[in-house]
Amino acid sequence: MANKQTGLINRPYIATSLLFLVVLLPACSKGREEQSLFVPADCQQFLDKYFEAWKSKDVATLQALSFYLSPQDQSRLPAGSLELWRESKNKLVTENFERVTREFGDFKGYEVLRLNTTTISPQDQPTANMMGSGTHTELVCKARFSKKHNAHIELHLIKETESSQYIVAAWNFQAEL
Repeated sequence: MANKQTGLINRPYIATSLLFLVVLLPACSKGREEQSLFVPADCQQFLDKYFEAWKSKDVATLQALSFYLSPQDQSRLPAGSLELWRESKNKLVTENFERVTREFGDFKGYEVLRLNTTTISPQDQPTANMMGSGTHTELVCKARFSKKHNAHIELHLIKETESSQYIVAAWNFQAEL
């Protein structure tokens, strides 16, 4: 009889413990989903500037922040063609901005979902020749727009030196399914 009484006494404790776990676990996992990803301060400043240009429809700033051309690539261009390259790059930025705005609507905001940073030194051949040396940051952002509410934006950013500013080397927009 003493064994049965002990079993009965433990049942409320077991039920209370299970109830506590059922309530506590979803609350803990919900908090983890909402935690934001750490973004280095200089990268965050660049992203804020870049996406503020999208929000304010400042195409000139987007042009200035987009399309990296390494010093090695610049030196390989024929004389006088660097300005042609800039003009065609600026035209492409404008066309892409207009297309995205037409398809997705006005930019509303963003959050960084994934981020990966790699440093490539000039001694890392042939990677440095192909991609350029410096800090390479690849990230995926979830962006909110007025028409198609969400899109994923993949950005490849390059920063040549510690004191230089990031620039967008490549990007891709994709509607969230």
